[in-house]
Amino acid sequence: MIRKCTIAFILCVIGFGAGSSHAVNNAISCTGTIATVGVHGTDRVMLRLSSMNTIVQICHLGQTLGTHYAITPEQCKLAYSTLLAAYAMGKTINVYFDNVENGSSCSTFKSWEVATARWVHLDG
Repeated sequence: MIRKCTIAFILCVIGFGAGSSHAVNNAISCTGTIATVGVHGTDRVMLRLSSMNTIVQICHLGQTLGTHYAITPEQCKLAYSTLLAAYAMGKTINVYFDNVENGSSCSTFKSWEVATARWVHLDG
């Protein structure tokens, strides 16, 4: 009896987990010049570097976004100002993305998907 229940429980858990699991990619690093940077009317900050296939949402000006290295509105504003400086100077920039649900590299992002910018930095 216990063995039958254990096997049924395991099969139930495996079946439930298979349908509800969803991978999130973290620490995708992209380097390039800024091709697109802006703020959407819904308070979403959007970015596309020259090495990226499409534009992604890196943070939100009014709410914390993401669970892995969650980005607060204050951090979002600072990242946006760094991006604007890089754009104005024509500098190459490096960005580490987290909380990415679809893309697995700089060339496989889904258009407008969330890819929070954990680390935005300029090199000298």
